[in-house]
Amino acid sequence: MYLQKAILLLCAEIDLLKLIVKPTLPSSHNKTQRYNTKIYFSPNPQGLGTDSMGELATTFELSNQFLDENGKAASFKDITETLEYAFNFSFGNAYKSKFRIFSRKPYNLTKALDYLKKLLIRESRNKKIDKR
Repeated sequence: MYLQKAILLLCAEIDLLKLIVKPTLPSSHNKTQRYNTKIYFSPNPQGLGTDSMGELATTFELSNQFLDENGKAASFKDITETLEYAFNFSFGNAYKSKFRIFSRKPYNLTKALDYLKKLLIRESRNKKIDKR
């Protein structure tokens, strides 16, 4: 009787330790314990759409510079979940987004990156004009 209670107590303590040690990023099985960030991504067809975030996730994956907790290249799924978490949005199906990106014509593969590049160039020019 006491042995069973001791085992149950130890199991409960182990479960509590697992909760403490778990990373705070959301996982596919634990979406309820999300910390809501203060930044929201608002897709806009004239600017950045949901596929634009898919484009970023795909290029992050291909760069192999985003690592998981084991130091290995992060998977596309982990990268997309992190983006969804960080910017409070949902891809719906991130793999469909990735498919749509690779279905583009070669000159349109980097629509989001080109858009962001244009914004940086425009701002840089404006800053140079302001300095004069």
